[in-house]
Amino acid sequence: MTDIILFMPKCGIWDAMGVRVPGGLLSIASVPVKEGYKVVLVDSRIDINWEENLRKHLEDGAKVVCFTTMVGEQIKHMMDASKLVKSINPKVVTVLGGSWAQIYPGMCMQDHNIDLVCYGDGDYLLTDLMDYCNKKIKIRDVKGIYFRPPEGAKITKTEPRAPIENLDELPRIPWHLVNMNDYSAVGFRPDNQSVALVTSRGCQFRCGFCSIVTLYKQTWKGYSVQRIMDDLAFLEKTYGIKDFFFMDDLITGDFKRYEQLVDALHQAAKEGKDYNWSVAGIRGDHVLRLKEETLKKMVDSGCRNIDVGVESGNPRILKLIKKDTTVDVIRRANKKMSKYPIIIKYTFMGGFPTETEAEFKDTLKLRRILQEENEYATAPLFFYTPFHGTPLYPVAIEQGFKPPTSLHDWADFNYNTWYKDYPCWLNKRMIKLVENSAFLSYFSNKKLSYKYTNPLFASLFKLYYPIAKFRYDHDFYGLMLEKHAANLVAKVNEKFTLFGRFQKKKTPVVKAEPITQ
Repeated sequence: MTDIILFMPKCGIWDAMGVRVPGGLLSIASVPVKEGYKVVLVDSRIDINWEENLRKHLEDGAKVVCFTTMVGEQIKHMMDASKLVKSINPKVVTVLGGSWAQIYPGMCMQDHNIDLVCYGDGDYLLTDLMDYCNKKIKIRDVKGIYFRPPEGAKITKTEPRAPIENLDELPRIPWHLVNMNDYSAVGFRPDNQSVALVTSRGCQFRCGFCSIVTLYKQTWKGYSVQRIMDDLAFLEKTYGIKDFFFMDDLITGDFKRYEQLVDALHQAAKEGKDYNWSVAGIRGDHVLRLKEETLKKMVDSGCRNIDVGVESGNPRILKLIKKDTTVDVIRRANKKMSKYPIIIKYTFMGGFPTETEAEFKDTLKLRRILQEENEYATAPLFFYTPFHGTPLYPVAIEQGFKPPTSLHDWADFNYNTWYKDYPCWLNKRMIKLVENSAFLSYFSNKKLSYKYTNPLFASLFKLYYPIAKFRYDHDFYGLMLEKHAANLVAKVNEKFTLFGRFQKKKTPVVKAEPITQ
């Protein structure tokens, strides 16, 4: 008999690049699994029969269905699934979590097929909801939720849940709820399985475009090094996984812990472990703080990539977005890293409120300089997106941005095209420049291919790379007809889960027993 269903909606074009394990949903499953509840996970990104499987588990007695979503297209897929759930069993408790739900809970309650929305840490929420379903507590006793009371009453917010101070107290993530061979994280060794892990929560910095500032209020906490190494050993022993992507927002939130983690990984390598690993969140100024000894240990222990958020090459824009760094810091960090065979992915943005064309061209200039001064540097660029609740959002409003006013509208708020559908500060010339620059940046550096783990997308990358490289080398951003082809592929993928069919591997996977620690 099923107790809890976790549902992962499609994400849109992001699914094409490669589907990572749904770590957020698996994380909040760890406590109910330990308590003995039967938890299942349905992932519509890869499961073409997700409707049938969702129905099967609902008919098997599920009492709680938990959804997650970020802003944009994923909201639409979440709403389609919540509607289906309530049509099958109107009495099942539906709960929505994830970054968008926590940032804009009132907006999320516009979906009348969602009974409640989670805010704060959700690790103990599902067990509380099972107690509610089993009539052990009242819904008002469940902390950290907005819930829909009887018809006519206002949406109610319950008492906040105390933050988890020691992440090590949480049980191990129940990886056995998914087929690990269906997912990937990095493609350094394409024949190897890989997995994304989060070893910390939050970030102490104040970047104005980032929702993490809103969610964690510039706080940070992390798992201990021993816990991380135990998890790596478990994943290797149980699934044969040796390639890891540490997907933290800021892995160096505790600098001493990061140095200890590198020491532990280096010791593991000396003992014969063949790990490859990658890091999503390191600041440029933190790179400058790394000792040469630590960098050498990173190389020797299998570090293949680090990601550094730069955002802009213009000093005024860096101050506007409160990045708290400088172009000089980034260039010095790049020169320091150029001595080591570690791919460094610098992420940039364009189209900020008040940004001029000349200021954006400073960004294009810095991207080129970094890649010329470091053969291991890559520099993808993204269009700035004004997220509700972020520090820069009011500036976007002041500059003429007219945001969506309903949940249905936010579901149509596409990361890549929002500026075409909603009034904002950008003129057509600026939109074309940023849009074309961003599109080319994904394909014009061969060293970025490790990010594209979906076999079909990887093949398309190889086909388009020579064209993208030619365009980049000659600053040729006009007549980009290939973008229309990319949009067509995205629409086909949304309808037929095209990339998900290629994502799944057919080799058998080792199944772990449920964790009871």
